Amino acid sequence: MVASNKKLILYELNEVPLKLLKHYSEVRPHSNISYLLNQGNILKTTTDDKGELHPWSTWPTVHRGVTNETHKINFINQDLSIAKKWPPIWEKLARTKISIGIFGSLQSFPPYIHENTKFYLPDTFSPTPEAYPKDLEAFQKFNLNIVNKNKALPGKYSFNDLKNFAKLLILRYIKFNSILRIISHLIKESIYGKYRRRRSLMQAILSFDLYEKYLLKKQPEFSTYFTNHVAGMMHRYWDYLFHPKTNSRESLFNKNSIIKAMDISDRHIGKLLKISKSHNYDLLILSSMGQDSIDWKDWVPELFIGNIKKLIKVLNLEMNNYKLLPAMHPDLCIECMDKKSKIELEKNINNIKSINGESILPVRYKNQGLKVNISIQRSSVTVKCKFIVLNGKKIPLESLGIKVIKRDKPTGYHVKDGTLMFKGSNLEKIFKNRDKIINTTKIHNIILKFFSIK
Repeated sequence: MVASNKKLILYELNEVPLKLLKHYSEVRPHSNISYLLNQGNILKTTTDDKGELHPWSTWPTVHRGVTNETHKINFINQDLSIAKKWPPIWEKLARTKISIGIFGSLQSFPPYIHENTKFYLPDTFSPTPEAYPKDLEAFQKFNLNIVNKNKALPGKYSFNDLKNFAKLLILRYIKFNSILRIISHLIKESIYGKYRRRRSLMQAILSFDLYEKYLLKKQPEFSTYFTNHVAGMMHRYWDYLFHPKTNSRESLFNKNSIIKAMDISDRHIGKLLKISKSHNYDLLILSSMGQDSIDWKDWVPELFIGNIKKLIKVLNLEMNNYKLLPAMHPDLCIECMDKKSKIELEKNINNIKSINGESILPVRYKNQGLKVNISIQRSSVTVKCKFIVLNGKKIPLESLGIKVIKRDKPTGYHVKDGTLMFKGSNLEKIFKNRDKIINTTKIHNIILKFFSIK
C-alpha cells in the first residue's frame, strides 16, 4: 500500500561531518543549518563499509541498503550489473508507483527511464550526456565537459565552453542572481589567481538552479540532489579551518573557502525548506560519510594522465580496443573492447615501475565486466627523474602522456561518521524513537517506510 500524499526530497551533501555543521552554526548563527541544529533535527550517521572509504562506494550503500562487501561497487563507471540484486531506492520506488526525480546522485548512470520517472540527470562522471527528459542533455554536456577539464587543476575556458554556457542562458536554466555570482567569480579569477581554487563552487550554483526548476515543474514524490562542492574544499583546507597555523591572507582565504562552500549549501537548504513548506515535501539532508584531519606526511607532486593514447602505444596495445572513461583523479577508468584486451592491459600496465621498482599504475580492483580501474601512484623518485622503467627500459614520462602537477596538500580525508538533517512531520514520526547513531544502510528502509512500502 502506497501513501501517495507523502513527498520526500533527499539532499545529498557529500562528506560533511557533524563537526563542520556545528562550527558553521557558530559562524553563521542565523543560518538554516543553525536553525535545524537548534531544533534538534541533526543526527550523526556511520557507515560499515570496509576498506578505504570513497563516495562512489558509500552512496551506493545508502541507496541500496547493503554495504560495499555485498554490493561490491568500488569505482566510478564500474559495470553495475554485479549489484542488480540490490537496486537503488529510486528504482524500487518507481516500480511501486512513486514518481521520481534524480539529479546527480553518484553511480546513477544510465538514466532509469520508467513511466514514473519525472526527470533523471545522472552523475558528473557519466560516460555520455544522456538524461531524461532530453532537454536536460544540454546542461549535462556542458557539465561533463567542465568537470572533466578541471578534475585535477582548474583549466582555461574554451570558446565551446562559453558557447555551451550561452545555450544554458538562452534556455533560462540559470537564474539572474546566479549569473551575477558567476560573473563576479570570473572577474576575481582574472584579478586574483587564487580564486581559481574555488571554481568548483560555481558548479553547485549552476546545477541547483536547474534542479530547483525541474523540482517545481515536475514535482516528483521522491527526488535526490547530489553536491560535492563542500567535500572538495574540505579535502584541501580542513586544517586551515580547524587547526590554523597562521593568520596570513593565504591562510584566511583557504579557511574561508570551506565557509563559502557551506554558504552555498545553506542557501540550497533554505530554498528547499521553503519548497517543502509550500509543496508539502519532507526534507532529508544526508552525508554518506564524513571527513576529518589527516597528515599525509611529505606531500610530493602528483602524476596525471589526461589522455591514454601515448600510454596504450608504449604498451604496444591497439588503441581502438580502449576508451578512457571519466573518473576522479588519481583514478583512471579504461573500458576495454573484449576480455582479451582487458587481460592484455592489466598484464602490461602492471609492468610500469619507478626506478625503485614501485608500481606506478597498479590495477586497483579485480572486477567483472570490461572496465579496468587504475590508481596513479605518487612517487617522489619518478617526479625527480621524470622517467619510468618498462621491461628494463627507461621511458620519459612525456612519452607516456604523464604530466607532473602541483596541488595544495590535502588536510582532510574520509571517515565513517557523517550527518543526517531532517524537516517534516512524516520524518519526525520516523525519527522520534531513533538510535543515537544511524547506520547508513538503514536509510534505504527508512525511505521505504516513509512511503509505507514494506
